[in-house]
Parts: sequence; structure tokens; C-alpha cells
Amino acid sequence: MKKHTYAYGYNLVFSSDLEKTTPDTIYINKTQTLPLNDYQYEISFYTNQNRTIYLKTLDNFDTAKKFDKWIFVVEGVVSFLCDTNTKQILFQKDYNYQTKLMEYWLIHIVLPIYLSLDSTYYFLHAGSVNINGKAILFSGNSHSGKSTLTDYFLKKGHSLLSDDKLATFKVDDGFYCVLSHAYHRPYRLIEDLGVKAKKTSIGKLEFNTIYWIEPSKADDEVVIQEIKGLKKFEVLRYSTEMDLHVNQKKRFEYIAELANTCHVYEIKIPRNLDRLEEVYSKIIQHTKDKV
Repeated sequence: MKKHTYAYGYNLVFSSDLEKTTPDTIYINKTQTLPLNDYQYEISFYTNQNRTIYLKTLDNFDTAKKFDKWIFVVEGVVSFLCDTNTKQILFQKDYNYQTKLMEYWLIHIVLPIYLSLDSTYYFLHAGSVNINGKAILFSGNSHSGKSTLTDYFLKKGHSLLSDDKLATFKVDDGFYCVLSHAYHRPYRLIEDLGVKAKKTSIGKLEFNTIYWIEPSKADDEVVIQEIKGLKKFEVLRYSTEMDLHVNQKKRFEYIAELANTCHVYEIKIPRNLDRLEEVYSKIIQHTKDKV
């Protein structure tokens, strides 16, 4: 990792000089030892990377109101101590440590947890690109084609906002998002940040349109129809990325406001890569018709 990396609206800086802290900076530093035994409460996470990973806290996760310091452990690889008060993350190497693995876990997993626990963002499991100055989101079930569709839009010259975890927040009556990081994965490879996008969107972008992908037969028509009512809320709830047992009431209210403000459309996409240009054109035209 370079000494300065941009992710989720923050500059990640390798420096221990905490006298120069700024609101948009998180400091990353290596340490020899972390007080793992002091953090007695553990929550394990499901992972498809064939790793044992868990979160260690000082207080009971189910009853604590706030988490200022906690440790995220990737067993055998690296452990991270996150301190929201000092905006600092310390990491300790383990016996299977590799720099690229540390970078993957830090950027792809630890930072979204960090920024969720301190209520900076609400994360949606979605790909997102910039279309005419607005963020357009692609969500759906696993293997529905979010990354494939995001990659196609990037190839057509659009700027990347997210390939997987989109950091969203509310300002006044609108919802906004920021670039997650500059990498995307048009392929499935574990513990890999992906390839660097040629174009990324810097700064906040407003969004009010989410496309929920429903794969269909290869020769089916590409159909877009609006989702309303309870199903709309269910889709947004399912699209939640960081479903942590903290601030649950606040998170429920966030989804309710999102449902009342944003438009959610189901798009039936044929499982046929040769028809991606048709899907692309349909979405572009649909976004124009909405204006």
C-alpha cells in the first residue's frame, strides 16, 4: 500500500504523527503487539475466504452503546486494533502475513466495519457507477451479476463508485455516497482487491435510483419495473452490507427513509453476456426518461 491511499472518503496515511490529525484522515501503523487478551468478548463472522475471522471488544457487543476501540482478527494473518477517538488503526502481523492480504482485509472489511460502528456511513451491498453526475446503484442476490454489470459500465467510460460495498449517508433530504476505493473485481478471486479502475468518482454524489437485478433466461426480454410497498423495503433491507448489532433502531429508520426517498427498480437481465450492450442501453435510456 502506498503511504497515502483514498478509501470511503478518507485518506489512509501511514504515520504515527497524531499531532496533525484531520477529519478526513485515518492513520494506519504497524505494531509488535496488540492487547488481544484485554478484549474478552468475541463475535465470529462467516467468511468465504477460508479464514477464521472475528471481532473482539472490551464490552458485551449486545449491550454496549458505543465502540471506541475494538480488534478485528484474521487468524494467522493479521489483527487490527481500531480506535475511533484517535482515528488510528494499528495492525499486528501473524505467521502467514502478506502485505497484499493486510491491504485486502483493511480496505475491504475492516474500514467498512469501522465506519459503520461509528455511524459515519450506512453500507449497501451494491455496485455503483456515475451516470450524468448521479450515482446509480446495482444490487441483487449473490451471483446475480452486480460485478459483471458494473464492469460493463466502466468499460463504457463511466466512473466507479463501488464494486461491492457502497458507503451511503443522508444530508438534509437527499442520500449521497462516496467512492469506496479505486478497485473492482469483474472476476471471482478470494482475498483480492481487484483491478484498478481507469476512472473513479471523487467527492460525494447524490443517488435516488437503485436497480435490483433479477437474472432471467438467455433469450428473455430486458424488463425494468418499479418496486413499491413492502417488497421495496425488503429489497433495501436485503441490500444492507454491514448488519451489525449496533444502532439497530437507527439503521431501521435509515432504510425507512431510503425507501420513502429513492426509487427501486427490478431489472430482469438475461443470462447472456452477448446482450450486455442491450442491458446497458436500456438502463441509460431509463435514467434519461426519469429526469
